[in-house]
Amino acid sequence: MLTQKQIFRPLPSDLTNQEWALIQPLLPLPAPTGRPRADDRKIINGILYVLRTGCRWEDLPPERYGSSITCWRRFDQWRQDRTWDKLSHILLLKLNRRRKLNLTNTYLDTSIRQNKRGQEAKSDIRGLRRKMA
Repeated sequence: MLTQKQIFRPLPSDLTNQEWALIQPLLPLPAPTGRPRADDRKIINGILYVLRTGCRWEDLPPERYGSSITCWRRFDQWRQDRTWDKLSHILLLKLNRRRKLNLTNTYLDTSIRQNKRGQEAKSDIRGLRRKMA
């Protein structure tokens, strides 16, 4: 009988053992009661696959990543409870401590756009039209 490692070769979007060792302790704990939770590593690999390839959640290969609905729900739940923010913050701190983060070419970009539906914007435009006429 073939094991799962023999069936599937790792994809570029899949977590390595070293990456998984960093991420696993940072994930929320499963509920103590209820149904057993799907394997976190498998689900995260599914989420990363969708984000990297741009495929629809429905097109996620279930034999490799489990239910696409579970992947989407976990992604959404972790977005709402800010788990993704916590993960990225801690991982960026670790990279910075190891001097592997290069911030020399980073910048903050912002754009300001006039709200054309706002009351203040309408009165200004009307005033400009009268002055120009």
